[in-house]
Amino acid sequence: MIDKNKITATIKYTLPEIELQINSLENTLKMRFYGIESLDYLKPYEKLLSDMKKIRESLINKYNNAVEDDNRFKGEVHGV
Repeated sequence: MIDKNKITATIKYTLPEIELQINSLENTLKMRFYGIESLDYLKPYEKLLSDMKKIRESLINKYNNAVEDDNRFKGEVHGV
């Protein structure tokens, strides 16, 4: 049987969209609801926030590496 908690999806985000998602999750995690003592309901939001921060870091690293490669290529072409 397939575990529905293990199914994944590919979603396309831009860096500004990732930043917006992170900001929204951080604000959600600051909210507390009257009458709810257990904070277990926050765990999925905390996991998603952690994942989104990793995705943001990965995207920034890929961008920086692409810029470095492009600069290196331009230097080789122009004999710098």
